[in-house]
Amino acid sequence: MRESSRLDLCNCFATRQAARHVTRLYEKHLAEADVTSAQFSILVILDEKRRASMNELAVALVMDRTTLLRAVKPLQRDGLVAAKRGEGDGDPRQVSFSLTSAGRNKLKAAMAHWMSAQQEFEAQVGPARAARLRSDLLALELPA
Repeated sequence: MRESSRLDLCNCFATRQAARHVTRLYEKHLAEADVTSAQFSILVILDEKRRASMNELAVALVMDRTTLLRAVKPLQRDGLVAAKRGEGDGDPRQVSFSLTSAGRNKLKAAMAHWMSAQQEFEAQVGPARAARLRSDLLALELPA
């Protein structure tokens, strides 16, 4: 049994600790598909949107642009994500991203491993609790 600490009253500590546990579980499964959990999320968003700017991805993932760029670079290098400058009527320096066919194939392969992670998580915490946690966490939006 773990000793109690003043940190047990800290919302930030509890949330970060839970996030690390959950991330570790998903990373273990997604490593089989050779993607990180952040890269998996990028692939899913691009599959759903078909195209997204760096800013749109950063907002959707609640991630700063530098961290996002570190996750996107290997996906570009491996030919899973394509980047295009000056799409639409916006800033010509604006970059938008889309999945390549290799990216769609990678996502399809990764989905099976993601599903295994989902099943393991739900087996550990229970499906109803997992659904409540997801709902509560997705509803949480604090100003920056």
